[in-house]
Amino acid sequence: MDPHISEIQEHTLRSVWAHEEHHFTKWLRDNIDLLGAELGIEIEDARTEEAVGDFSSDIVAREMNSGEVIVIENQYNKTDHDHLGKLLTYSSGKNAGFTIWLAEEFRPEHRSVLEWLNESGPTDVKFFGIKPRVVSIDDSDEKGFEFEIVVEPNEWERELAEPPTETEQNYREFFGNLVEAYSDKRPSWYQLTPGPRNYLTFSAGISGVSFGWTFHQGPEFAVELYISTSDGAENDRIFTELKENQSEIEENLGIELTWEPLPEKQACRIKQARQIEDRITELDDDQRHDLIQWGVEAMDEFQDEFEPRISDLRSGY
Repeated sequence: MDPHISEIQEHTLRSVWAHEEHHFTKWLRDNIDLLGAELGIEIEDARTEEAVGDFSSDIVAREMNSGEVIVIENQYNKTDHDHLGKLLTYSSGKNAGFTIWLAEEFRPEHRSVLEWLNESGPTDVKFFGIKPRVVSIDDSDEKGFEFEIVVEPNEWERELAEPPTETEQNYREFFGNLVEAYSDKRPSWYQLTPGPRNYLTFSAGISGVSFGWTFHQGPEFAVELYISTSDGAENDRIFTELKENQSEIEENLGIELTWEPLPEKQACRIKQARQIEDRITELDDDQRHDLIQWGVEAMDEFQDEFEPRISDLRSGY
């Protein structure tokens, strides 16, 4: 007997979310992890209607591991020139690393624009065209939701699927063990999923400001506060206000910190670094264990010291 194959019915987004801005955009913000899972990235700190000059972007967020800004423009029905212009304006204004256009249908010419931008546009920006779909089976009242990727950067799928290098695998394993140890130290701390990178960051409570563990050239391993909002002047302000209390902070921690303006990146960094014996691939098990224990204790004290100060800065916005 032939199996029964049900027919999939597609529904408009408006049939579930009556208004794009007030309903769908807010739902997407609250469920941003679904989009991150589809793209193979981790998205945090999603905010709606963030100002870009006289306009406001639907959603601005950050990629958790790289810290890159994510700009998302939503659109019901077919893509149009107006939303394309907004997308590029917001992406430029926020210096985005990920630029994502969500629409129910992509006109061929707009799909071609995104493909052309991935081919010939800025090399440090990734452009996506994504179709959000609401579906049901036969005449069922129950509906499902999925994302269909229409346009993605060249080699994106291959890059995600490629096995990690030895160095990348070492980073992933090291930070995986570090996350477990820090979670034991702080049971209420949100556990992160490490990527194959030389750093691991988490939000410090202000958009664009993050705590992190990082391997630097030297070689050294550091706990740090990295200040990288979309506004260079704001980065300098946060850094300056914290540095005004440098003596008190360092006395409380019992160490001297490194305070680094990074004008070439329009960012700032405050770090506590420890010199290490060798690169991550050359460290033995005992050296890694010792480094993890240092990273846990140092970050615990570092976070306790800076978190209330950052909270005071946030309340003064």
